[in-house]
Amino acid sequence: DDLSFLTPRSDVVFAAQNGSSSDNGPDRVVVVYPNGTYKPALTSADGLASPSATAVRGDRLYITDGGVPEPHDPKLQTARINFAALLAHAAH
Repeated sequence: DDLSFLTPRSDVVFAAQNGSSSDNGPDRVVVVYPNGTYKPALTSADGLASPSATAVRGDRLYITDGGVPEPHDPKLQTARINFAALLAHAAH
């Protein structure tokens, strides 16, 4: 649904994928690298339910969660960003 750049000068993004209301795959937030490769950062196993937007502030990732499936629990979630791990795996 939405994406956020890792930093203002970065070409790495976090993208929210909302699979609850479509056939687009699982609910997850993925890290997308400049060459088009990606890897999951958070999934429904982390409590995501219809992620719709991401925002980065400092070392925190914020995710708005629509809570489309039962029990309809919309919320704002947060996760700490491990910059070293993300950038070490960046495929350029």
